[in-house]
Amino acid sequence: MKIDFNGKKIFLTGGSRGIGKKIKDLFTELNAKVIAPERNELDLLSRENIDSYLKNNSILPDIFIHCAGINELSDITEINENILDKSFQVNCFSAISLLNNFIISMKEKGWGRIIFISSIYAIVSRERRIAYSSTKNALTGLAKTMALELAPYNILINSIAPGYVMTEMTKKNLSIKEINDIKNNIPTGKFQSAEDIASLAAFLCSDYNQSITGQLIAVDGGFTCR
Repeated sequence: MKIDFNGKKIFLTGGSRGIGKKIKDLFTELNAKVIAPERNELDLLSRENIDSYLKNNSILPDIFIHCAGINELSDITEINENILDKSFQVNCFSAISLLNNFIISMKEKGWGRIIFISSIYAIVSRERRIAYSSTKNALTGLAKTMALELAPYNILINSIAPGYVMTEMTKKNLSIKEINDIKNNIPTGKFQSAEDIASLAAFLCSDYNQSITGQLIAVDGGFTCR
């Protein structure tokens, strides 16, 4: 199976590091034209900045991948509106703002692919992930509803739920002991790679995918099967 995006235009958030960087590199390798603005170009925390960016840049992508995300740890006694506002804005609301601008052209073309990079915390959870789990679950509901609305236009939307990938966010939020304990609970005995996530995203966005839509697909080494 050979995937070739043949110049299709892809808009990617969070493409500067980790999973997003691997997606950017793979899709470029597969002949896609990847637009992945840096934070100084597009600040997803600011609705005004998003509006300004879209106004000043005529972008009509064939594929939209939302990989950007923040995970600010807090338990029920620490959570506040500021943490929730920032988390929902970056992880969920920014995707809606961008999609409102992209969907019309996808409908006109009669083709489109949308991917949300979610998390296994949309399936299971962990202490102090109130904001993160809430936003990722919101993305799941968004994807399922949009799948119904957009299927008649040949626009497919799915969420990928990475398990434990050794990204900067993982290193920041987990101690070495926690990392080793988690690894021992993954049936395959290892963390997932960013390549695993990027490869699935490429398949779901390709013409080989004609029917998969509205799904949340875990890439977690069997972790959520326990």
